[in-house]
Amino acid sequence: MLDSDTDTDSGPVVATTKLVTFLQRVQHTALRSYPKKQTPDPKSYIDLSLKRPYSLSTIESAFDDLTSESHDQPVPVETLEKFVKEYFDGAGEDLLHHEPVDFVSDPSGFLSNVENEEVREWAREVHGLWRNLSCRVSDSVRESADRHTLLPLPEPVIIPGSRFREVYYWDSYWVIK
Repeated sequence: MLDSDTDTDSGPVVATTKLVTFLQRVQHTALRSYPKKQTPDPKSYIDLSLKRPYSLSTIESAFDDLTSESHDQPVPVETLEKFVKEYFDGAGEDLLHHEPVDFVSDPSGFLSNVENEEVREWAREVHGLWRNLSCRVSDSVRESADRHTLLPLPEPVIIPGSRFREVYYWDSYWVIK
């Protein structure tokens, strides 16, 4: 189910899930809690999924208790980390490696046309990245989509990599090319 919020200053309506809205609260709390030099990547909070057997309402209630104890002060980092570890699976754990069935490690037809040996070796390394970037969402995402922020995609996908663990339409264009 999507929630809609209207931002009257900028005008757009933002559609999101209750889980994403809650994770944004956790993210905001983390950004306030960590010292500036130790601030974790904010994206890591948005990619969390709920641990079983907890419901979102149970976790929200526990979080409300946690933040009300701080009386408008940042939540101690150790307390926040303990909370995240208790109630959430790690960011990206719901995305699994997928070995592409048509992957050829040495595409001789393509690489033999590259005359410069150094460039050919670089192209071979770049080609090898496809194997690392091919993923599929776990069955748990399809079975309980409301516990995850990933879409329950039925087929494997290519992701950008690094901290980006989801599909973007603009990347898909270049993957197809």
